[in-house]
Amino acid sequence: MTQPADNSELLHVGDEVTGSFRCAECDLLVNSPEESDGVLVLPACPLCHSESWRRVR
Repeated sequence: MTQPADNSELLHVGDEVTGSFRCAECDLLVNSPEESDGVLVLPACPLCHSESWRRVR
């Protein structure tokens, strides 16, 4: 399986982010919280355990 050419936009477990993100493997959607500071620390995907995420545009 070949890696996408735009691999630099992948985020990984532990990155602090805001916004919406999809798992790079199974496409699960996660959103940062709206309350408090809105920061989400990316977890491993609860469905497939992937550690890579991509930002939803």
